[in-house]
Amino acid sequence: MKCDVLVVGAGPAGSVAALYSAKHGLNTVLIERNNKIGAHTNTRIDSSPDFGLTEIINELGLKTENLVYNSKWHSPSGSSFTLHSKIGEYYFKRGSASDSFECSTVYNSIKYGCEFISDANLKSVNNDNKDKRCINKVVVSQGPHEIMIKPKIIIDATGVNSPFHTFLRIPKRDYKKGVIFGMTGKDFVNSDTSEIYFDAALIKGGYFYVVTAKSGISSAAVVLDSTKLKKPVDKYFYDYLRRNTEVAEKIKSVDGRFYGEANLLRLHEHRYQNVLFAGDAAGLIDPLMGYGMLPAIASGYYAGKYSVEAIKGGYYEALKRYEWEVKKRFNKRMSYAFRRIFESLDNKDLDILIKMANELGDGTDVDDLIIHPSIAGLFHALSVFFENLPSSGRLLAKGFKGIL
Repeated sequence: MKCDVLVVGAGPAGSVAALYSAKHGLNTVLIERNNKIGAHTNTRIDSSPDFGLTEIINELGLKTENLVYNSKWHSPSGSSFTLHSKIGEYYFKRGSASDSFECSTVYNSIKYGCEFISDANLKSVNNDNKDKRCINKVVVSQGPHEIMIKPKIIIDATGVNSPFHTFLRIPKRDYKKGVIFGMTGKDFVNSDTSEIYFDAALIKGGYFYVVTAKSGISSAAVVLDSTKLKKPVDKYFYDYLRRNTEVAEKIKSVDGRFYGEANLLRLHEHRYQNVLFAGDAAGLIDPLMGYGMLPAIASGYYAGKYSVEAIKGGYYEALKRYEWEVKKRFNKRMSYAFRRIFESLDNKDLDILIKMANELGDGTDVDDLIIHPSIAGLFHALSVFFENLPSSGRLLAKGFKGIL
């Protein structure tokens, strides 16, 4: 088979890349190692803040479950703060159901002419043509058969354990691994507000969340750093519910459970020869909150966009622009700094954080701080905050300047 673009992996990043490429007229092939789309996860609701997602969602007609503007943060002592934001938070249904995000996006790409091949295991890649900068041959096995695909561009959306990292000997640095365990059911909380709970004594450096889509489908889960696990992640989930009966009472109608993990890795480059890395394969997961849908959708979109530009002219310059776009959009330096700070907080710190947020109230435009961060202003705000913390505050206030 010959094609303009070969997309490897039919998750959120790969399905978006395939849809964009096919919609803009490229001969597109999408391969998936599982025998059905979304088989790597059970049904769940994922959320992601709207940092440029609306334009992509509207342009490609991507499926969403909800868009909320309220997020309620709960401290360990039981106090709470509701953030009313101008930046929406999108909900996406994940999994193998026909109406999940990845399934609906793949189906739409097929409507535009994308050829989809499931149960396809990557066996080898070669660059045996004269242009050694390009991989011109990919061999996959499908049952007893082998398929040779000759693409001009490859978009790798296979995840953190990408075989292309091995084939191409890509240097990467694993930061740490995030794990998630939760339950999916019906009508856990109001659909207009996401609920986030903190407890450094039980889930240090992590959090517990509950969300409900407009359809009523709900997810509740614990998100943790695997390096801090002293028992299986599901035990943390059940222990949290036993200690917090008010939260447990919200999780009544349960349909199933889900589990997931992802390495927070760093790649020096997100393009190698004619291979573009997208989503988890590019190491784009947010280090602070573990958001994966935003970087998956955005990087899949840009991988498709610059593949179209490359095929229609200015081949290598267009592919270079993808690298530039990813580095500009997903500069995670501040997120890593905030991650280190977040991991150092104890329950007294978290209680004070929620209390201070309530005292600030509507007097501070949180959105302006998020959208237009000033290093000097940010350092000043954090210094004032940390100096009021009872435990690690003074050390953090003194050390944060060094982090920046």
